[in-house]
Amino acid sequence: MKQTVLEQIKSYYLDSLPFNKVLGITIDRLDYETGDAVVRFPMKPELIGNSAAGILHGGVTAAVIDLTGGLSALISCGKYHEKESPDRLYKRLTSSATIDMRVDYLRPGKGDAFVCKSWIIRAGSRIVVAKMALSNHQDLCIATGTGTYLIG
Repeated sequence: MKQTVLEQIKSYYLDSLPFNKVLGITIDRLDYETGDAVVRFPMKPELIGNSAAGILHGGVTAAVIDLTGGLSALISCGKYHEKESPDRLYKRLTSSATIDMRVDYLRPGKGDAFVCKSWIIRAGSRIVVAKMALSNHQDLCIATGTGTYLIG
């Protein structure tokens, strides 16, 4: 069952969310047991926010932090409702939403590629809180975040 849940989450994030395609998101890791998630994306001209400095747009930083925390929340949702039918579970996954999010910008978003990691701080039956960290290709942390998610 856990493989089905993880496949549904990956399919939803990579095939059904157009913005994730624009960002070039790939999912490196989804851990069913811990709720940890890792995504990666390349720097590309469309993601630059300051053309003089060539750095990642702050909105892209926030979006990636949010979507990575959302992955952890969806893993938690999948675990909590794993006994449900695949169709019902997919409906729950696709009805989840961000309630609140905070981003701390630590450094300019310079890099050839970026990796964002998330992990669960608290998971309940309806609310999940996750912590996220975005680093560049040199493993230099450029931003952190905390997100609260409503799960389906």
